[in-house]
Amino acid sequence: MRVKSAVDWWIGLLIWFAIGMMLVSMAIAQANERTLVYLLSLPTLGFMLWLYFGTFYELRDEYLYCRSGPFFARIPYASIRAVKLSQNPLSSMALSTKRIEVTYDSKSIFGGLIYISPCDREQFRRELVNRCPNVT
Repeated sequence: MRVKSAVDWWIGLLIWFAIGMMLVSMAIAQANERTLVYLLSLPTLGFMLWLYFGTFYELRDEYLYCRSGPFFARIPYASIRAVKLSQNPLSSMALSTKRIEVTYDSKSIFGGLIYISPCDREQFRRELVNRCPNVT
């Protein structure tokens, strides 16, 4: 089951404004600066578009898979300890402030907390909880 991330209007506006500004800067760059402007702008454009169109969540057989552009996480259902609705604005794999907070056991330096923002977060949360044997 793959679910796209919800996108708050202001986050979408911010992303598309930045993309528009980069396109304008590429269009009006002086001939002697064009190579540098393209070298800086094209990877950034690609990254922002990848984040916008490539943020999704999948409930796979053994784990929750979260993807946001080049970043991804595989969280085994057995390691998930808590799943709750949240509006925490911390940086995460979410394009909306209406999020699900997933707490899980992790030995990673980044800890065992991730925020995701599926379009129908209530239904996604219920389905996720049904797959997690250790959720409190």
